[in-house]
Amino acid sequence: MAALQKVRSAAILLGPAGFGDWQTEEAQLCLTQGVKRRIPVIPVLLAGGPSPEALPEFLRERTCLDLRNDGTGSGLDRLAREILGSALESTPAPPPEEKRPSYGLRHHNLPFLPLEDLFKGRDDALRTLEANLQGSKTATAITQTTLYGLGGIGKTRLAVEYAWRSGDRYEAVLFVVAESPEAFRSNLADLTRLGLSGLSPVPSHAQEEEVSAVLSWLRENTRWLLILDNVDTEEAAEAVRRILPQLQGGHVLMTSRRRNWPASIRKQPLDELGPEEATAYLLQRTEGLRTPAKDDSEQACTLARILDGLPLALEQAAAYIAHHQLTFSEYLEIWEKERESVLEWHDKNQMDYPASVAATWQTTFRQLSPTAATILRLTAYLAPDPIPLDMFEEGADIIEEGVNLLSEESGQQAKFKPVREGIAELAAYSLATREDRTFTVHRMVQEVLRARILAKWRQEWIELALRLVDDFSSPESWDVRTWPVWNLLRPHAAVMVRYADESRIAQPTSQIMNDLGQYLKAKGLYAEAEPLIRRACAIYEDASASSPEVATCLIYLAELLYDTNRLSEAEPLMRQALRIDEELLGKNHPSVARDLSNLAWLLKTTNRLAEAEPLIVRALKIDEESLGTDHPKVAIRLNNLAHLLQTTNRLVEAEPLIRRALKIDEDSFGQYHPEVAIDLNNLARLLQGTNRLADAEPLMRRAVEIFEASLGPDHPNTRKARHNLKVLLAERNPEEPQQE
Repeated sequence: MAALQKVRSAAILLGPAGFGDWQTEEAQLCLTQGVKRRIPVIPVLLAGGPSPEALPEFLRERTCLDLRNDGTGSGLDRLAREILGSALESTPAPPPEEKRPSYGLRHHNLPFLPLEDLFKGRDDALRTLEANLQGSKTATAITQTTLYGLGGIGKTRLAVEYAWRSGDRYEAVLFVVAESPEAFRSNLADLTRLGLSGLSPVPSHAQEEEVSAVLSWLRENTRWLLILDNVDTEEAAEAVRRILPQLQGGHVLMTSRRRNWPASIRKQPLDELGPEEATAYLLQRTEGLRTPAKDDSEQACTLARILDGLPLALEQAAAYIAHHQLTFSEYLEIWEKERESVLEWHDKNQMDYPASVAATWQTTFRQLSPTAATILRLTAYLAPDPIPLDMFEEGADIIEEGVNLLSEESGQQAKFKPVREGIAELAAYSLATREDRTFTVHRMVQEVLRARILAKWRQEWIELALRLVDDFSSPESWDVRTWPVWNLLRPHAAVMVRYADESRIAQPTSQIMNDLGQYLKAKGLYAEAEPLIRRACAIYEDASASSPEVATCLIYLAELLYDTNRLSEAEPLMRQALRIDEELLGKNHPSVARDLSNLAWLLKTTNRLAEAEPLIVRALKIDEESLGTDHPKVAIRLNNLAHLLQTTNRLVEAEPLIRRALKIDEDSFGQYHPEVAIDLNNLARLLQGTNRLADAEPLMRRAVEIFEASLGPDHPNTRKARHNLKVLLAERNPEEPQQE
C-alpha cells in the first residue's frame, strides 16, 4: 500500500496460473489507487496467459497489453517505456533527421498510451499544434470549421499524443474531461489526488475547495499542460471560458466539436486521414490479428475509402477484424449485409475510444434545433460530395415539412427557423463543412443517420429528399447551360435514385433517372447513362405499357444505343416510340416529329436513304407548324435533312438549310453553345466537299474551340471535330505533317 502511494504507473502481469484470491485483492487495490491518483494501471498478458475476454470483470475495462505472442520483445520495450516514463537505453537510436518522441512525463493522468508508429498522417497537425502552444501562452482550442472538429476525427488522440511527445517540456500534464459543467468541475477537483508537488488533497473533500486549490496551483506553477477534453456543449464551453482568464503561465489545450470560440483562443482544424495513411493504419493495426489474404492491401484500401479516413471508424473496423480474426474481404461483406450492427459494435477492451461510431454523435444530434436536424436527416440520402446550399434554401417548404415530420416522430412541438441558420448550426457543431455556396457532410455521419431512422418513417424521409433534388434539377439536362447545376447534382441524384428505387418510389424517381441519364449521355458517359435510362424505362412500363413517358424514355435509350453503334437494337425502340406517340398524341405532335427524325437518321446511317427522306421532311414540317420556324428543334431537323441531301450529293440544296440552322441556334443559344458548334462543323464539312477549303477552315476551328470549352477536350464530339480539322488541314496543306 505504501508503494502504491508513490508509484507513477503500475502493471498487473497475468501468466498461465491466472489469479488467486490474494492476487485478486492486490489487483483490486491497485485499481482503486489508480482511479484515486489517476495513474495508469496496465494489465499485461504474458505467454500462456488468459485472453482479454477471459480477464476478471474488474480488469476488462482496462486497455491491456497483449504479450502472449510477442516474440520480438517490442511489446515489453513499450511497456517499460510507459512505466519508466522514458525510452530504454537499449532502444536503437533513430536516424539524426528523425525526431524521436519524448516520453519523459513526470506527472500525468493521460487516459491512453502513445500510439507511436501507429499514429498515422498527423505530423503536420502535431507541428501546427506545437507552434500554437509553444509560440504563445494563450489557450489553444482544437476546434474547427465543420467536419474538422467532427466527433471521432481524432482530436483527443492528437492532444494525448502531443502530450506524450512533449513530456520533457512539462512538469505535469493534466487531462480533464469537460463534456458538461458538472463533469468539468468534478474532474478538475480530482486533480488534487494526483500527487502534484504543492497540491495536497483537501481534507474536507468539498468540491469547490478542491477546484479552488487546483486553480491556485495552476496560477502558482508554469510548466504544465491542461487538456480540457470534449468541450462540446455551450454550457461546458461557458464553464471553461469562465476559468480561462484565471490561468497563466501554462498551456491549455481544448478539444471540441464546436467551431465558435473567442478570438483570444486559437483554433486549429483537424481533418480526416488521407487514403494512404488510413490504409497503412488498417494494415498495421490488424497485423498478426487478422486472417491474412493475398489481397490485403487492395481490400484495406477499399475499406479506408468507405470509412473516408475517419479515425474512429478505422479503429472500430480494425478492432472488429482483430476480434473476429477476419480478412478484410470478409469484413467488407459483413459491412454490406449488417451495416447497422457493425456501426453499433464496440469493445472497450480492444478500443481506446469510449463509444462506437453510431453512438459517438448522438449527444450532438440531440442538441440540434429541429431545422438543423431535418437538414442533416435529408443529407443522409445524398452523396458525401459538395451539396448546393441553394437546393436547401430554395426548398425551404420541403424543409418545413421535414420539421413537422420530425415533430410527429418525437411527439414534441418543433419550431421551423430559416434554412441558413440551420446550416450554420450544423457547421458550428462540426457536422457540416461550408465552402462557397456548398456544404458537405461526412460519409459516416450519413451512414449513422440512415441507420437511426426507424423503418416506419424511412420512406417519407426519402420522398422529401427526392423532391428536394427533383425541384432543384433542370429537365433539359442535355443542355450545357444546365450543367453548372447538374455538375453539383450528379452524385446526389445518383445516390438518391438508388434509395428511392429500393423503396419502390416510382415518381419522380424515374424522371430524375431519365434526366441524369440524359446529362451523362450528353457528356459522352454512356456506360453510366445506360443503366439509369433502362431502369427509368422499366419503371414507366410497369406503370403503363403505353404512355408518352414510355415513348420518351425509349427514344433516350435508342439514342444511346445509336451513339454506341448498336443500331439493330436501337431501331425497334424507335419504331415502338413512334407508334406509341402517334396513337396517344396524334400524327402531328412535336414528339412524333422527334421520333420521325431519330428514325430517319438511323435509316440514313444504314443506307436506306429512300425511306429516310420522307420521314425527315415530315418531321421538319410538323415542327415548323407546331413550334414555329425559328425554334431550336427546327434547327435539328434542318441539319438532319441537310446531311441526308449531302449524302445524296445534293450540296446546293443542303447549304442554305445548314446556314439557316446555324442562324437559329446562334439566336437561340448564343455564339458558344455546342449546338452552334455542330452547325459550324456541318457547314465546314459541306464547304470542304465543294472544295472551299479556305472558307471551311475558320468554321472548323471555331467548332473545335466551342466543343473544347463547353464539353471538354475528351468528349466524343470534341475528338471528332479535331479529327475533321486535321483532315481538312491535310487536304489544304498536303506537304505539311499534321498533329493531333
